[in-house]
Order: sequence, then C-alpha cells, then structure tokens
Amino acid sequence: MSRWGLFVEETAGSGEGRRWEFDLLGHADGSREDALRALERTAQAFRPRKPLSVRRSWTYRTGDGLLQVNEGMTTTYICRFTVAELIADSKDASVAATPRDRVPEGY
Repeated sequence: MSRWGLFVEETAGSGEGRRWEFDLLGHADGSREDALRALERTAQAFRPRKPLSVRRSWTYRTGDGLLQVNEGMTTTYICRFTVAELIADSKDASVAATPRDRVPEGY
C-alpha cells in the first residue's frame, strides 16, 4: 500500500510580490485514485488564505489533481492541489523505494 502526500500551492501577495506558497495538508493511504478522492474532499473543505472574503469559487479537475479559482472583491487567487507518492522518510525505515523505483547503477 502506498502513502500519498496531499499538497496545496496558493498564490499569495500582489503585484511584483506575487508568489506561490506550498503546504502539506495531510496524507492518504492506498492507490493513487484513493489519494485523489481524499484530495478532492480536502480541497472542498479547504479555506484559502486569500482572498479574505471569497465571493465565488470554482474547482476544476486536472490530470494531476485540482485547480481552485477564488474570486475576491478586487483580486482572484489560485490554489493548485496535487498528490505525491511518499517514497522515503528519514524517520521511518519501513518507507523505502521499491526496486523498480531505484535509480539504475551508474547514475
């Protein structure tokens, strides 16, 4: 069984200072499809940092996860939700790459 990280990237700041901020929202166990379903539930409950007051929100499914567009009074902000398979954990030796995931010798 695989463990998946559920991530969000949010646009923050304004003008020249606009940037992406990245957060780990949690984990899901199971298949990639299981993780995507958990990600969808997480995204629907998610409250973005910006805008402070969301006037309207749209959520789109992409090949890699979800894209949420949040319209505020003066600016629109984007949240991108993705899943990523956990392949190593420095504190948990039971999480290790399988032989098919290893880099070939010589690289």
